[in-house]
Amino acid sequence: MNKKGQKSTIGFALLTVFLILTLALVATIDPFKETFDEARGNAFLNCPGTPNFNQSDFDDDDKFDKLNKRPVCFVTGIGMVWFIGAFFLASIMWLVRNWTGVKRR
Repeated sequence: MNKKGQKSTIGFALLTVFLILTLALVATIDPFKETFDEARGNAFLNCPGTPNFNQSDFDDDDKFDKLNKRPVCFVTGIGMVWFIGAFFLASIMWLVRNWTGVKRR
């Protein structure tokens, strides 16, 4: 790989790490996490697993609301889990690379 390609690869890797750290901070720091929880727990979405969840309203939603609201609940829930998982995975990879006995040239 030439120098330009190597610099592009390093830049892309740094940008990816920065993005993962930012997403992890958004998912783990309380004010950001509360924002996610408020978005999922508002009365309009009524997502399961939130403090303000109302089962009877959830069951009584018409077909259009079920098609609209439930995917949003699913995506935001999976997004929160993915952010935290990505942070832990990146941390473990960083520890393995920097603290093992393998030395690079």
